[in-house]
Amino acid sequence: MLSIGDLARHTRISVRMLRHYDALGLVVPERVDPHTGHRWYALSQIWRVDSLVALKELGFTLEQCGALLDEQLPVDELRGMLRLRRAQLEQRLTADANRLTEVERRLRSIERGLTMTNRTLKLGPLPALHLLNLHTDVNDETEIGGAVHTLTEQLDALHLPGQRVHIYDGRTNKIRVSVGVAVADGTTAPAGLDLTVVPAEPQGASVTYRGPAEGIADTWRTLDVALDEQGLESYGIYRDLRLNTEDPTNVTVELQATVRPTRIC
Repeated sequence: MLSIGDLARHTRISVRMLRHYDALGLVVPERVDPHTGHRWYALSQIWRVDSLVALKELGFTLEQCGALLDEQLPVDELRGMLRLRRAQLEQRLTADANRLTEVERRLRSIERGLTMTNRTLKLGPLPALHLLNLHTDVNDETEIGGAVHTLTEQLDALHLPGQRVHIYDGRTNKIRVSVGVAVADGTTAPAGLDLTVVPAEPQGASVTYRGPAEGIADTWRTLDVALDEQGLESYGIYRDLRLNTEDPTNVTVELQATVRPTRIC
């Protein structure tokens, strides 16, 4: 006979968990000392504990594990459970493979962004911009992509000529996302559109990005890294000038940001 401590050492399952399995009727001691309450297990129960752990790792519930160990399931039901679990594991493998692909893409995107940022970074004044645009407010950066997509679809329906410009204004507790076209000073906004003037800035930075459209966000991050190395930080209104977007797999975009010396807190 094995004490509960012996069984725990043989199976590498904690004493607390073995007591829990006892309470659920999954691994019941062969004998319990009526005077001390000590639990005693048969050697054969090592196999039962190991099998229970193996079934749990396959994703079965404790209730299902108990039924499988006690052979209380009809063959058809067992077959159905195993097929369902196989499908779940296949879905998990597919999801993990997709996540791995996305991680690899992000790594390539960041490397590309760092190379382009170091190669094309320019410091200097930024000109004023006049935009006919649509806008919306979002709570944080994770919502910017969806907002840009929606606004772009709405602007496309208006068939406005001119260079597309995206503006991200984070000077309040919300981020204002604007998608529009650059126009000349003095242009009057038609119904349904706003006319926004982005002021000129004496100190700014610009980077030219070329590559897949999904890499633009990572280039914004690499711009901040490059600025930090020069003792600068971006702030205020961020500009995104779409120079060539006909092919989404190979866009050309100029990213512009107002900069200032890094503040030491």
